[in-house]
Amino acid sequence: MCGILKILAFLLVLEPSLSQYTQVSYPQLLDLVNNYKPDVIWSDGDWEMSYKYWRSTEFLAWLYNESPVKDTVVSNDRWGGVTCVHGGYITCSDHYLPGKLQTRKWEDSDTLDRTGVYGYRRTITANEVLTPLEVISRLVQVISKGGNYLLNIAPDANGKVPTLFEQRLIEIGNFVRAHDEAIFKTKPWIFQNDDNLNSSSPVWYTSKLRNTTGFDPYRVYNPQQQQNTIVYAFVLSWPDDNKVNLTKVIPTSSTVVNLFGANNQSIPMTYTQQSGGIQIDISGLSLTKFPSTDVFVLKIEYAADQNVNPIG
Repeated sequence: MCGILKILAFLLVLEPSLSQYTQVSYPQLLDLVNNYKPDVIWSDGDWEMSYKYWRSTEFLAWLYNESPVKDTVVSNDRWGGVTCVHGGYITCSDHYLPGKLQTRKWEDSDTLDRTGVYGYRRTITANEVLTPLEVISRLVQVISKGGNYLLNIAPDANGKVPTLFEQRLIEIGNFVRAHDEAIFKTKPWIFQNDDNLNSSSPVWYTSKLRNTTGFDPYRVYNPQQQQNTIVYAFVLSWPDDNKVNLTKVIPTSSTVVNLFGANNQSIPMTYTQQSGGIQIDISGLSLTKFPSTDVFVLKIEYAADQNVNPIG
């Protein structure tokens, strides 16, 4: 599931002595939780000391057993020597993007600054800011593997977002808004991407179930059931021949394919059955029909049942 949560982000500031940490940072954490009741606690800056120095076990025990948010809060894994091992979800490292579907919740912490800097840089240039296509492609790969995408921006000392970042956020936000159905409240599908070597256009998948009764809400992926599963195919580049090959989608006589079009339109698409999948011809569509010239999304319904377990 991919969603937007209220986030309380804090930095564990290194103190010169344990007593100062105990007197300053630790009480601040307790105060933040008691007063602001966050949904997410994102800890960072832990790498210089062990979990004992940060009193992590003591704080987390209180957080999940006694705090006012004990039943709802989620925390990450940066608590001193336990990164990528323990935590409500794992971040492992900045720019973390695993190569396959994960069995537990994870997050990719990324930044719009392509040099990897998270802080404000007065001298940053347009070429040093990720393009909308780069960000959207990263987002799609993350959610197809069950992750959450955290995108950092760096305001200046006055809290103003630089124009370069503002423009990128608007462009990315426009794409997300036009395709929110395929992004939010979805889960990975039985296939994460289409590995058709003959395709010039990379495709990544997400999915949704019409009826979730009887399904574990914490399941890692959605099964493929003809009457129940909706599949979303993110096409990350325009195919050279204007033909999109979805080799993982097995059609039935009821299969329906629609394009997420501009102005919230749903555009019916015809397809032909190919060995091992379907092919959609987009050559007859004007560019004005697409919400984005970077990435477009197809919605596939009533594809055939497939008994595939992507975790193995």
